[in-house]
Amino acid sequence: MKRVAQLSIVLLLILAVVAASGCTSSKGRKLVKEGYLTIGTEAEFAPFEVRLGDGSFYGFDIALGEAIAKELGLKVDYIDTDFAGIILSLNSGKFDIAMSAMTITEERKKSINFSDPYFDTGLSLAVPANSPVQKLDDLDGKIIGVQLGTTGDLYASSLKNVREIKRYPHAPDAFLDMKNGKVDAVINDDVVSKPIVAKDPNSFKIISGLLTIEQYGIAVPKDNEALLQKINAALKKIKEDGTYDNIYDQYIIHYSAE
Repeated sequence: MKRVAQLSIVLLLILAVVAASGCTSSKGRKLVKEGYLTIGTEAEFAPFEVRLGDGSFYGFDIALGEAIAKELGLKVDYIDTDFAGIILSLNSGKFDIAMSAMTITEERKKSINFSDPYFDTGLSLAVPANSPVQKLDDLDGKIIGVQLGTTGDLYASSLKNVREIKRYPHAPDAFLDMKNGKVDAVINDDVVSKPIVAKDPNSFKIISGLLTIEQYGIAVPKDNEALLQKINAALKKIKEDGTYDNIYDQYIIHYSAE
């Protein structure tokens, strides 16, 4: 009887260890920083993510990330990183998730998992205010500015007969070069281009109509299925209780580029 009791205790201990380590199995991994949801973002893509003068982060994705972390019982820590390398940094364990106005694409799905979509968007074409360009065909022989590694980059690369595609680490850099006459047009996410154009309507305009229809998702490493499920559950809750609508109203509807 004593031996049976000892075996039972050992079995219970083994089961307890297995249960406790479930979050670090092949379906999950430990958080980068205990007690925190560490989020990678490229903080030069207003109104989604911006680095303010005091070093703090601001924007739609920032507020949404904070709401998700709160639902998970965690604090939040943001890491500013270039968008072109954000998936590589995510998979190398630099942060737990990437939340940076990232369009869900089949190509990206090969290396990461995406949460349920959380924002509908699309690409648009911005040109100088005095530009004669009215449609895509007018871009023949023109220089197009895009942000490196984005769907805008991919779209511009598919165009025929353009003179050159200039790739920038940050979207505002492309607009600055367009203002200075070095770029003839910028292909970028419409919701990001609009406040830039609204702030300087004498320099820029957007050609009417979206070039694409896209959706943003939160990037999660493929070996962290447990976190993916928690992120989706938190997103669902945030949308149901009105938190998402409040964030959208503040950072999208009433966002000011000033």
